[in-house]
Amino acid sequence: MNILYRGDYMIISDYKSSNWNSSQAVSTTVPSPDLVAKTNRFYKLPVFLSHPTSNTLNDIQIKFLIRLMEELKRELIFPRTLPNTEQYPESTMSSIRTMIYSSFGMVTLNLARKKVRVTETNGATIYQNDVGTEYWTGSYFSFIEPAMAYQYGLPQLFITENTVSNQDVYESGGILPYRVLVWDSTQGLESIDIFFNSIEWKEMLENWTAEVRSGYFLQTQPPFQYTGENQ
Repeated sequence: MNILYRGDYMIISDYKSSNWNSSQAVSTTVPSPDLVAKTNRFYKLPVFLSHPTSNTLNDIQIKFLIRLMEELKRELIFPRTLPNTEQYPESTMSSIRTMIYSSFGMVTLNLARKKVRVTETNGATIYQNDVGTEYWTGSYFSFIEPAMAYQYGLPQLFITENTVSNQDVYESGGILPYRVLVWDSTQGLESIDIFFNSIEWKEMLENWTAEVRSGYFLQTQPPFQYTGENQ
């Protein structure tokens, strides 16, 4: 086998003559490994991955986040985050809006960060049994960013840690019309494989990915479309 690099491409040939040259070869032209390494992002559709900043996460939460990004990339989806993959000179809210308007899907990862105890309420009847209770809180951006994405119409995928699954809009049963996937982190590192090997995750991922690709196809169509007769 002969391999000839020509610019950013390599030519592979089975022509074994000692007088072999590229003009004689019947070859297969494929991108060189270096070119693929530099441009592999080009093959992925960009989506906005909303998650708490890494310095507020523990080790197992970081491992879960990394696994989530690997799962998305396996579907040829590129997860974009602020400020990990990109940042803009505007304010935080403007940067979020820019990310949403330039993405084709939204993934929200709500993870436990602080456990709080209710010491006092405003006296409303609905809160009369809450004094003394404890619960975990996540990031407030886990509510703001998906709400902005919903207004724009992006396909959404919600994942929350079990300890914060019953707080605010992440109540059991999901945010209508969306379903919230719950990660049970109490089982340690094993819980990561359990979650990503589950049928529920795989089904939700495939359905969401299909919506992202359909949206990409529709949004990148030409503004003027002509359909001939009987076509």
